[in-house]
Amino acid sequence: MHARKSGTSRTSDNFIHEPLLWRCLLLAALTYMVWSEKIAIILDFGSSSPLEQAAVHAPQGVHAALLSDMTPGSAASRPARATAAVRLPASSKGHTTFIIDPGFAARNEMDEQRATSSVDICKEYIQRFAPVAVAEMEKFGIPASVILAQGLLESNAGESKLARNTNNHFGIKCFSNKCKNGHCANFTDDSHKDFFVRYGNVWGSYRAHSLLLKNNRRYKNVFRLAANDYKAWAKGLAQAGYATDERYAEKVIAIIQNLGLHRYDVQ
Repeated sequence: MHARKSGTSRTSDNFIHEPLLWRCLLLAALTYMVWSEKIAIILDFGSSSPLEQAAVHAPQGVHAALLSDMTPGSAASRPARATAAVRLPASSKGHTTFIIDPGFAARNEMDEQRATSSVDICKEYIQRFAPVAVAEMEKFGIPASVILAQGLLESNAGESKLARNTNNHFGIKCFSNKCKNGHCANFTDDSHKDFFVRYGNVWGSYRAHSLLLKNNRRYKNVFRLAANDYKAWAKGLAQAGYATDERYAEKVIAIIQNLGLHRYDVQ
């Protein structure tokens, strides 16, 4: 009887202590996983976006500049997490190159200062012309983010020869054979198809861009899209033949996402 009681007592003790042992082991394992950041991998908390993956190979200054505030202190200027990266060929030029492809400078062994300077120039362009783009959006229903991204891309952030000499930020051409003197300018050859409209100010260029999209039947389908669906707008404009570049929509979307321009769109 005593032996049987003694055996029963030891078995009961095992049942009592076994769950406690497993709890201790589980707590120790979780502590190690959190400490070693493995829990983030298992739960997918640490999955990175395409841009973040590209930024591993990008200069730190470029990545920091992309994720910094446009105008600190403004509720509308909170940094948007960049989420796009389009790999561009080494021959690519222009300030938006470093916005579209954050890893471009490091991959091509370029000076980091040049890349961060280009990012700053692009952000200064946005600060200057965002109110104009928002006004055009409110009047015509075109997403301000798309307007700004196109202006950045087409004008090299306002620093292309065409933009500086004619205030033409969207590459709008003149097809009239009876235009007045000073109405347009030629930058390539004597063919009239290479004449571009000259504007008195940049606002005139932005308004002409809005009217071009609104009044051309080629783009009628994009106006059926939501005014805050910048991805659909970028793809729709490209499909309608706005540009000959096959990656035009990708580039516009990357500029919007990496600079957080969708913050200006109708919500």
